[in-house]
Amino acid sequence: MLRQRCTQLVSLRAFRPLLAPWGCSASEGSAWLHTVPDGQEEAALQAAAAAQAAATGSDGSSADVAAMLASLGVSGDDDAPGTPFGSETATGAAGRAALAAGATAEAVPASQQRLLQAGVVGVPNAGKSTLVNALVGTKVSAVSHKTNTTEAPRLGAFTVDTAQVVLHDTPGVVGKEHYKNPNHQRRVRGAWAVAGNCGLLLFLVDAARELQRPDPRITRLLADSAAAARVGMPEGWQPPPAVLVLNKIDAVPRGERRALLPLADRLGGLRPFEDLFFVSAKHGKGLPELRQYLLDRAAPGEWTLEARQATDRSVEEQALEIVREKLFLRLHQELPYALRLRLVSCLPQPDNSVRVEIEVVAPNTSAKRIVVGAGGATVAAVADAADAELSAIWRRPVHVALQVKEAR
Repeated sequence: MLRQRCTQLVSLRAFRPLLAPWGCSASEGSAWLHTVPDGQEEAALQAAAAAQAAATGSDGSSADVAAMLASLGVSGDDDAPGTPFGSETATGAAGRAALAAGATAEAVPASQQRLLQAGVVGVPNAGKSTLVNALVGTKVSAVSHKTNTTEAPRLGAFTVDTAQVVLHDTPGVVGKEHYKNPNHQRRVRGAWAVAGNCGLLLFLVDAARELQRPDPRITRLLADSAAAARVGMPEGWQPPPAVLVLNKIDAVPRGERRALLPLADRLGGLRPFEDLFFVSAKHGKGLPELRQYLLDRAAPGEWTLEARQATDRSVEEQALEIVREKLFLRLHQELPYALRLRLVSCLPQPDNSVRVEIEVVAPNTSAKRIVVGAGGATVAAVADAADAELSAIWRRPVHVALQVKEAR
């Protein structure tokens, strides 16, 4: 039986409307689900729904059951071919919906506008940038398998009707005992300075990794988060409310997904959370519910960006971010961190295309040779990948020309 803390923490948003007509609480429903044998969850829920419908006339529909199972990540067919896990990415599917919704909010007067500023925090490689990019619907921050890819807070937003949600993607935050150098310390403090001024915090945790090998940095982060965010804040400052987001549930083996609730229970004992979401930012699982939750929390306030804007970054900054991401994905070890990028030009062409010229400055001859690659293959692959992504984002042909130089 889960402890009372988990009852308070676990939102199980799909549980609430589904189980209420059945006469049981979310905590009772989640505990009951744990007793059902593997692979029989959906059948058991359907049977319970049918029994309750017969007894009370309430409707425990298949769609509702599927929604609840999806929220727990225990659906029997969620990994089957043709589902979002084998097809379209979150940025592609949810992204178009987010951008299209902005078009309906163009003429909202300032007096009717609502705004939520939400800070996305977590240890390195929790999937923060992937989540922000997916919720916003376009590339806001570079994403790679390397730690500390995000060097400074990035801002992304989505707008639906009268509500705008501004997401602040922050560098990975850790306790001071994990600082690697003064620059790392400045990045972490800068992340907390941004997050502490938001109206809501999203604490992102890699659930798959945490179930396999608990990360002591997460324990310290959650326990000390209020004190860390308080640094530099005015007297009387109170920490923003927080939501726990367990990410990468698609990477949790189906037989181990029951452990997600005890994990939420353990993390919820370290600091108060108002809600919990199970998501796969990479594949879009759980994101519609999270997006709607954020929109619902927007309070009266003028928007930060125009309705159609997904980020406050200029096209030049976007180009640099994309090229930087491709370098991180292509190069190994510490080399990408040592490279400096300089925008030479970003100009529209007569044929409606855009030509972007960027200098990649390597620290020495050896590094330059690696970036260029045999016969220029590496730098060409980076440029091609940047071409493709920028063309998709800007919706016009883009040609990226990279010049690799050695620092002097």
